[in-house]
Amino acid sequence: MQRLPTTPPPPPVPPGTGITLTGEQQAVVNHQLPGHGRVLAGPGTGKSTTAVALAERILAQNPAPKIKFLTFTRAATAELGKKLAATATGSAERPSTIHSFSISALLQNPGSAIFPQPLRIPDAWEWDNLIRGHLAARTRVGLKKLKKLKDEMAANWESLNPHEHQQVTATERTRFMGAWSEHRQVFGYTLLEELPDLFRQALRDNPDLRGVDFDLLIVDEYQDLNACDLEVLRRLADRACSLIAIGDDDQSIYSKRKAHPEGIRRFPADYNPCEDYNLTICQRSPQRIMQWAHFVIAGDPDRPEDRPEPQFPPTAPQGEMAMLRFGNNTHEAEGVADLVEWLINSRNMPPSEILILSRTDYQGRFTCGLKAKFTERAIPVADSSAVDLMNSDEENRRLLATLRLATNPTDSLAWLTLIHLQHGLGAASVNGIYDRSRANCRTFAQQLESEAGVGFEEVSAIARTRMDRLWQDTRLILDNLTIPRDVEDIAWGTWICEKVDAGSIPPCSAEFGSLLRELDDVIEPGFDLSRFLSQIQPLGKDLMRAKSNGVRFMTMGSSKGLTVTATIIVGVENDLIPRLEQDPAEERRLLYVAMTRSREYLYLTWANRRTGQTARAGHANTGLRLPCQFLRGGPVESQEGRRYIRTLRGA
Repeated sequence: MQRLPTTPPPPPVPPGTGITLTGEQQAVVNHQLPGHGRVLAGPGTGKSTTAVALAERILAQNPAPKIKFLTFTRAATAELGKKLAATATGSAERPSTIHSFSISALLQNPGSAIFPQPLRIPDAWEWDNLIRGHLAARTRVGLKKLKKLKDEMAANWESLNPHEHQQVTATERTRFMGAWSEHRQVFGYTLLEELPDLFRQALRDNPDLRGVDFDLLIVDEYQDLNACDLEVLRRLADRACSLIAIGDDDQSIYSKRKAHPEGIRRFPADYNPCEDYNLTICQRSPQRIMQWAHFVIAGDPDRPEDRPEPQFPPTAPQGEMAMLRFGNNTHEAEGVADLVEWLINSRNMPPSEILILSRTDYQGRFTCGLKAKFTERAIPVADSSAVDLMNSDEENRRLLATLRLATNPTDSLAWLTLIHLQHGLGAASVNGIYDRSRANCRTFAQQLESEAGVGFEEVSAIARTRMDRLWQDTRLILDNLTIPRDVEDIAWGTWICEKVDAGSIPPCSAEFGSLLRELDDVIEPGFDLSRFLSQIQPLGKDLMRAKSNGVRFMTMGSSKGLTVTATIIVGVENDLIPRLEQDPAEERRLLYVAMTRSREYLYLTWANRRTGQTARAGHANTGLRLPCQFLRGGPVESQEGRRYIRTLRGA
């Protein structure tokens, strides 16, 4: 790795970028290497633009240092990628999530970490339908406890929250680790959540790893990282790499994966000496909306007292906002539909610029009444779950499993999928093969092949015929299917659809076929079939969101990183926000994140009473409800919703 120059930097903003920076942003762009830095950036303060301008200034040096952008979410990675591609230099490596960076490093360094080969990451359907229940039974715990154990393992059994009590006993941890290690070996999978920990171990045990020799890491959304992620960064920094941490402790909402505001708050102590920067000038959200949101977040008694209040340029708009009370959830649904119609018809707002947020929406139960009202009025709605539904369809799953086997005939999860989808083959058949796999030190697929060779004589007589037919039919397809070796110019979605049409592989739904063809336009050339298959769900969801022109419904936590013209947060009631038995400080931060998505309009709605599917949300009874306690005494008072809407319509 080159030693970085300490001479004065080139001009702060290279000519031709068209970027106008504030004084706060310019201070970050002028950061000197080598040296660590923390950037605390509030909502709408231009942190991505600042990070890209910093990278462009540094890359203008000769020779250019080696820079890597890391972030937590795919959405943030895509945003950074677009901004980097538009710069004059464009020579920084493609941004990555922590997880994809871990995959890349592990694959570049075979043998650096222990995991089943080849690397096979199950998707959400495979976890929910194949792995979760079977692993819980092997571990002898319930599904909720299994999730807790998995989350704890992904964080290397460490919480950043200094006040959190250990919720997993040493005995539970030991039993889980034993059952899980055996389970993943038999079925040949590696969980996405464990990748940073595998990378951490590889960095710890291998001083000469390839592909990790960076001069500067710029880490966005730093507040979302857990203890394991932070140790990965620490070990990279110890290899003479400077670190810039960008984030906002007020937007730390991932305690479920053991993240906590403490992670970014302690950065100056962890990386001393460190330059400390603040971005406070909000260039996106209106003044009154940000001041309301700031009132909510400032009520956290554990929030550092030295946090500056948001600032605004002289031309910043004021924004429109209200907190609206409705007598019941039916009136709330009608009122929200009225608001949306007014925004579309009277303010000429595209439906895609309207975001409807709720604290929870398990299986769509909380928003079903709202969506029904929208359907009655022909208000378009974006269905972000369409790809998940396609991915869960039995016909499509059978096709995906067959294609997985075409790339790797010993893919145990693919064989398990086909057995799961075969009527008449139940848990007893799977458990029997699993136990014999363990006894013979084989993977599930290896044991299945061995038993196929003797006609599945160890399977029950009832299941034997079905198992043999499944094996023979699948092998016939695989033996007659040739996978192209030259992948540079191949469009895999089109190739799959052509094979389906020819009857060479199992069929799929028409909607799924259309999605596969559309993915050919967004997936980079050069992917092999295995990698294409792993990208169908995440890139498919990105594609659906990008082309949708409807009002978007999502939970408050899912909205992070989005920016829209109007946000409507429904169900803003006590015991829903904050939810019972949840950390009040994080519930505050969650509401703050939701309130800061809007560029012009913000409406919060609540109901005195709830009936039907929303009745038990946050409550154990159907009694009277009150507005969220975080809003009490704030700059916006609650008002009667239907009267407010009549006033709007008369304006």
